[in-house]
Amino acid sequence: MAGRTDHICSGRTCMFCRVLENPQKVKGGTGTRAYMDNQVIERVKELEERSLLTTTQSALSNAGGEDIERLALIDSLTDLYNSRTFIKEIKDELKRAKRYKRPVSLVMISVDNFPEIQRSYGALTADSVLKLVGGVVKGAVRDVDIAARYSAEEFAIILPETNASGAAIVAERIRTRVTNHDITHNWHNLKVATSVGVAAFPTHAREHDELIHRTIQALETAAQRGGNQVVTAI
Repeated sequence: MAGRTDHICSGRTCMFCRVLENPQKVKGGTGTRAYMDNQVIERVKELEERSLLTTTQSALSNAGGEDIERLALIDSLTDLYNSRTFIKEIKDELKRAKRYKRPVSLVMISVDNFPEIQRSYGALTADSVLKLVGGVVKGAVRDVDIAARYSAEEFAIILPETNASGAAIVAERIRTRVTNHDITHNWHNLKVATSVGVAAFPTHAREHDELIHRTIQALETAAQRGGNQVVTAI
């Protein structure tokens, strides 16, 4: 195996090196093989996380003035608005809705079992899931709608001129489209599902913080009922 260059060693006797030095060990039974597979997966996850950190640091160091301004508004992973921009926009939209006495709805989406996906498959696979959901969200909204990544695994969509029943239709469209996609990443095949909450002004809330709270309550109800469903605030 001299001259092999496709393996990055951690500087200690790693599982890859032990297998190369003594390949007979991998033939010792399913227990040994399973242990080896787990060690390989853990090593891949470690390398993925290092690569992700390096990429993020590089993007920040290379950003110019306009890029930095954009980074302040946009979530770099999903290319949606970030949570800070979302809060500003929902405040502005509620003011407009009150002034003109028009409805506005909020949809919030959470990736089911996201912490487990992170633990089991690593950072890059988890990011692929978030990109998938972000892409589905972007493809399901109108130009006037405002879509954002609200937290690590949550997304939010502000729907102007839309009542709760109209927002629930959009929410169900997103949930269905996500479910119909598979993630294939680093030999893992994942079925992704989402829980979705819906609330509207003025039906369920009169202020932006109350609207967010009522939508999160509906989202949590969807998750508590087993996930992969849409719940509208009562």
